[in-house]
Amino acid sequence: MLFKSRFDFVLEADDAQTPDEAPATPANDKEAMAQTLDTAKPSDFNVQAAERQKRVDHVKIQQINTLNEWITKIDDFIVFLNDTKSQSMQIQLHSAPCDSMFEKIATSEKKKISRLAADLGNLGQALKGYLASAND
Repeated sequence: MLFKSRFDFVLEADDAQTPDEAPATPANDKEAMAQTLDTAKPSDFNVQAAERQKRVDHVKIQQINTLNEWITKIDDFIVFLNDTKSQSMQIQLHSAPCDSMFEKIATSEKKKISRLAADLGNLGQALKGYLASAND
């Protein structure tokens, strides 16, 4: 008896709520767009190929310029770390007088500095590869 009253309640609730008809689906994309927009026309969303290409070219030029800046900074930092012709970090450390702080750094850190310069060199070469492929 307890379940019968609950079951009757559920059945009555289902009868009381009749679902509205589903809205008609649009026949094509233009109709669908027209139903969702207030003031814009479908032609407002069309992008001319020349305009799109112009934007893509502008972005590509910006990225190439940024990539060139990165490569230059990496090359400059490699020279700072490990160059034989300038006052690089390695030159200064290895020309330091005995029993100085720089001599101790040179003894313990020269491999790390060389490895870092080599890794940066590899990164710079990889970026130059991307730059070369961007110009194709």
